[in-house]
Amino acid sequence: MQRPVVVTVFGILNIVFGVIGVVCTPFGLLMGWLSQTMLEGMPEAQGMQNPFQEMMSDPGFMAYTYISTALGMAASAALLAAGIGLLKLRPWARYISIGYGVYSWVSVIGGGILTYYLVYVPMIERMAQENGFEQGPLIGGMIGGMFGGICFGLVYPTVLLVFMLLPDVKAAFQPGWDTPPPVPPEPGY
Repeated sequence: MQRPVVVTVFGILNIVFGVIGVVCTPFGLLMGWLSQTMLEGMPEAQGMQNPFQEMMSDPGFMAYTYISTALGMAASAALLAAGIGLLKLRPWARYISIGYGVYSWVSVIGGGILTYYLVYVPMIERMAQENGFEQGPLIGGMIGGMFGGICFGLVYPTVLLVFMLLPDVKAAFQPGWDTPPPVPPEPGY
């Protein structure tokens, strides 16, 4: 019997998203580190107020960044392994895919809440001290970014969970799924 198309599709998607997460995360960290290093090395930037530099100096924000990055890398590696396992119809791959979906829900919602308190609240407090036309668009952008990020971040994990929990997909990972049913004996004449 053939592997269900849904399993093949999610196997490939898991591999693609897993590779993107494993490969791109170190580059994101490198770019953050380089921009921080460049700002510190620029004498003309020493007197400027830079919200990015202020966030990077906050120990709570940095702890959140390091922990979420490490967990994200581990989750991406698990997603990559699960994609390969799905293509080979390994039962553990389905469980890892389900676990990834649950982890993503917790991570995206928890990350959104932490980002609100560690990034947006200080920015709003800072903007409250300044009067200007820029406040409205900035607050609108923050709200749109937060809710958009949460909604977009939940699309793939939700679809993955729904399909991995379908009875047909679950059955494909049961032992003996790929063996044809026994043929009844021919009636004797």
